[in-house]
Amino acid sequence: MYRIETERADLFDVNMMIAMQITVAGKATEPELTEAFRDAVGTFEILNCKIVIDPNGGAFYDSSDGSMNRLSFGDFELESLLRQQERIRFRLEEGEFLRCFVCLSGRDEMKMCFLMHHLGGDGKSLCYFIEAFLRRLNREKCEYRKAVFLNGKTLPIHSKLPFWASLLVKHYNRKWRKERRTFGFEDMSISYEKFWENHYTTVRNEVTPNDALQKKLTQCRANKIGFTSYAIAEMIRDIPSVQDVGLAVDGRQDGNRTMSNQATGISVKYRYDSRKTLLQNAAAIDRLMKNKLRTPKYRYFILHFMSAFDPTLVDAVNLEFAGYFHSKTSAQLARLLGYAQNTKDLSITNLTRLDIPAKYGKYTLTDLIFVPPVISYGKNIVGMVTIGDHLNTTYHHYLENYADEKTDPDSQTANLHENA
Repeated sequence: MYRIETERADLFDVNMMIAMQITVAGKATEPELTEAFRDAVGTFEILNCKIVIDPNGGAFYDSSDGSMNRLSFGDFELESLLRQQERIRFRLEEGEFLRCFVCLSGRDEMKMCFLMHHLGGDGKSLCYFIEAFLRRLNREKCEYRKAVFLNGKTLPIHSKLPFWASLLVKHYNRKWRKERRTFGFEDMSISYEKFWENHYTTVRNEVTPNDALQKKLTQCRANKIGFTSYAIAEMIRDIPSVQDVGLAVDGRQDGNRTMSNQATGISVKYRYDSRKTLLQNAAAIDRLMKNKLRTPKYRYFILHFMSAFDPTLVDAVNLEFAGYFHSKTSAQLARLLGYAQNTKDLSITNLTRLDIPAKYGKYTLTDLIFVPPVISYGKNIVGMVTIGDHLNTTYHHYLENYADEKTDPDSQTANLHENA
């Protein structure tokens, strides 16, 4: 069993679904795809686990007798599929971390959408699963990959919490003792139902073609700045106020290619200076980002910080956001952490250039759209990935009053049939 520590905030969050839609040139049959999916699932330890919560509120990955990850076939459109599936909670206690939907209606290509709970892995993890899936589809062998977890023992020694943060955590943990309660999967189910009664998300993807992308990359290289910094400057240049930008960061220290949530995060605050050029603003943002990325106490702060709280208090904060639970302590901490209020203005995950092969025998990966989850402490979620000769940038955010919408997203997605 593996104790859930740094990723505890993902357990009771009502939207921890990562999505990737891929396009593959070449056709396979339903039985071939089903077998490849089953084999790829067997490759990763974490996909053969389930989540258990003990009576004291401790949560763990435990081995599962049978995988509940599933593959379905049928026509779909990305946004309507996400709207349908985001309201259906993953049965983590039964080992469900991954759902795959396959559309075979294209003449010489296949469209697939992979939906994964964040406790099954991060954005890179899902890329590595897709690689294993396509390799198995091409009858290639895949090595078994044990899960790797970030915790206090595996994080860099120089990344420990500063004194002020430790005092803050102790203060809230002490207050929580008087109100403490544990939560289970029934609480999770009810909170999902309550939250998604009047919420849904919208997704928009923008494609930057090769010519425009190369022009931007050339400018970044000439000025020695990262492309993510340049993209942030573009996004905020018409906004006069200070922007609080959160950035998901790969926490892998050994470059492993297994599945688990090994993401950490940093944030930078910046007001776009209209007296300066776009590149000058991008350079200023780049300096702020690199200062935090090169300093372990900043790079891994959020992992140490969240895992230092009583785990049930972290659960309570998520359930406050969902409108299911309320206490004085969890409400105060939710406000402090920016859950629903004072959220990050932008939350960006840039997977950069896809680091998996494009060619798998007669199958070629031609496109990938990456949609990060709308986390509780973010309002404008951006996912970026470069594949082939273009960049895909998705924008994902909540809309409320779902019941007032005339279009039921379920009706936009054709019936899907499952294969085990």
